[in-house]
Amino acid sequence: MKILFIGNSYTFYNDMPKMLAELGVENGKELEVDSVTRGGRKLYENLVSGDEYNSKILELIAKKSYDVLILQEQSYFALVDYAEFERGVRGLVELVGAKRVILYATWGRKAGCDLLPKYGWSSAEMGEKLFAAYSSAAKACGAEVSPVGLCFNKINAIGDFELYHPDLSHPSRLGTVIGVLCHYKKIFGELPEKCETLALSAEEKRVVFDTVDNT
Repeated sequence: MKILFIGNSYTFYNDMPKMLAELGVENGKELEVDSVTRGGRKLYENLVSGDEYNSKILELIAKKSYDVLILQEQSYFALVDYAEFERGVRGLVELVGAKRVILYATWGRKAGCDLLPKYGWSSAEMGEKLFAAYSSAAKACGAEVSPVGLCFNKINAIGDFELYHPDLSHPSRLGTVIGVLCHYKKIFGELPEKCETLALSAEEKRVVFDTVDNT
């Protein structure tokens, strides 16, 4: 199975594509995972002809036919310019021509981040709004949604797990693991039987697996 990630730092932090590929190998899945990412990148920027990252995408799709395309928008852009967000999704869906498209619905930033009071959101509200925006785009573009942000909300409510980098925005390693497991379940319809590569404690595995399985 060939998978292509297109996104930004929420995808490349902790090397999510590599983590997914390793988890797949551990569970007997033949995965070939590529990624085109840049910090702060908005999806529609990848559609600009002659752009370095647009060229990378064109090079990849000239060589491979992708089974799954996973798209991740800049942290809050979908909430402040939905039309451009959907345009980026639609354009990349058409450009790549993957058999399946999954939208990686990200999370609300951690409480204490300056962005939240600027827009009057709580962390949980931001996550819920993002899921709604990604769901709308998925419906419009024939895609599916990986509900990573909703899983963050549920685990944040427990309060015993650190899902964020100290910058209050990017994911901790555990935050990335949640994303990997959401994507894995969305792709394969089940959680992995083996997960040694994720290096989870028994309690982390219990909570994260239960949350992803029921979200």
